[in-house]
Parts: sequence; C-alpha cells; structure tokens
Amino acid sequence: MRSWNDGRYPFQAVLGVLTRDWLDQATRRLSDVGVPEPRLDSQVLLAHAMGRDRSWLLAHPEMPVPASVEGLLLRRERREPLAYIVQSREFYGRSFAVGPGVLVPRQESEVLIDLTLGLLSKGARLLDVGTGSGCLAVTLKLESPECDVSACDLSIVALDMARVNAERLGANVSFTHSDLFAAYAGMKFDVLLSNPPYVGDSDELPPEVRYFEPAQALFAGKDGLDIYRKIADTAREHLEPRGFVVLEIGDGMGVAVKRVFSSWCCHATATDLSGRERALVFSAD
Repeated sequence: MRSWNDGRYPFQAVLGVLTRDWLDQATRRLSDVGVPEPRLDSQVLLAHAMGRDRSWLLAHPEMPVPASVEGLLLRRERREPLAYIVQSREFYGRSFAVGPGVLVPRQESEVLIDLTLGLLSKGARLLDVGTGSGCLAVTLKLESPECDVSACDLSIVALDMARVNAERLGANVSFTHSDLFAAYAGMKFDVLLSNPPYVGDSDELPPEVRYFEPAQALFAGKDGLDIYRKIADTAREHLEPRGFVVLEIGDGMGVAVKRVFSSWCCHATATDLSGRERALVFSAD
C-alpha cells in the first residue's frame, strides 16, 4: 500500500490530525469569530492546502492534514476574504483570479450577464466601466465572442488582475486605465455596463468587505449614489442611438437610482437569485 507522503500529495509536514477531525476543529474556530459559513470555508481551505477539490476531500476523511493549512485558517479567522486566501472565485461557471486590491466577484452580479446578453446584437460594442477582476467583461466576451468588448478601471491593480483573467481564459478584451469615460473621448458604445461603487460612507459592512476589499471599489459618498450621478450626467455622449446603460444596484436602491436617472428611460429591471432588485437598464429615450 502506498503511504500518504509517497509523492502523490503536494505537501510534506503534517499536523498529526486527520481531515475529519481538523474540519470539526476549524469549523468551531471560524464559527467562534462569526464567519458565516464556517464548515464550507474550512473545507475550501483544506482542499486548497492539499491541492485537491472538495469532493475528493470529503471522500478521504482519514487523510493527514498538511501543516500549511494552519496559516490559511489563521487568515480566515482574521476575516480575510476566502477568495483572497485561495486566490480565486467562481463566477458564471469560470474561475477568476482575485487578490488584495481587487473587488471579489459576487454571485448576485451574474444577473448582469444574462441581462446584457439579451441586449447585445452581433458586432455590438460594449464598455465595462470599473471592471475590477474583469469578471463581467471577460464573461461577456466568452459568451458573445462576436461582440467587441472593452473595459476600464481607475485601479492599476485591478486592471492587471483583469488582464491576467482575460489571458488565462482566452478572452480578447481591450483594457484601458480610465476614470469612468475619461479615456474614451469621442467614442460611442452600444452598451455601457457597470457594477459601480454603491456603498454609503456610514453603511454597515461585514469585516471581510470593510477591512480588506478596496474602498475605491465600494464607497460612493454619503448616500452611495455619487458614481450613478456621474454616469447619468456623462453616459449619453458615449452611447450609440438606441444604446443601453446596464447597472448593478445595491439592496433597496432601485427607487433612488431611478430618480438619479430621471431624464432617462428605464428600459428593464432584473432580480438576483434572492429576489432582490439587482440591475437596471436605461436608454436615452
């Protein structure tokens, strides 16, 4: 019989505890500090440390645990986002690289993909404003390869990560350093897409978000509407006739954002899997 450390597993030092026991201990530790899904996070951390997936991990409860997982667990106990620790997050069925300085993709943002795909015609030009990890722009290019997809961000760190994701996933997206539309003078698009910062300055946030994710990608003034106002004021000059602006919105922000876009026509709304209004589509007329 082959032993656990005969070259099949990517670690050497072990903690002297079996997988099933470590998962119980880790779950208790994460629960004690308020992590929302302590069991799941424990499994993800251990699977990452062992270079395996969760299904393999759960099928091998008597495997010894690598010592390297303790450092990962300590980071999660400090409420560092799980995605930063394992350096990836799934979005629309694909794995995206993420890290400090880049907003973690959220499942609720996937509604923007389905909504936007329904608006794209063959050869349409799309601009993703504030692309972050590139999850929206890359996904849309892969799902609709005949479209011309561009993306921008004010953060150089985010742009570097977005380029990594585009290259790794094989998406031909044009990335530009820009504060909203500043780098696109004279250019027009069929769809302007954005998941902008929409957190108010005093809004409550989980520790993972408030203390680790980039403030520039989160906060938008006292009421969280500052970026929506800028987009409403400047988007028309970058939009083709019969074009659309697609926006993610925060919980309960629908009425306020529609008020900001009062001179626009609200073309459509969409809800996320929790039934919350999550996206709005506007047209100039």
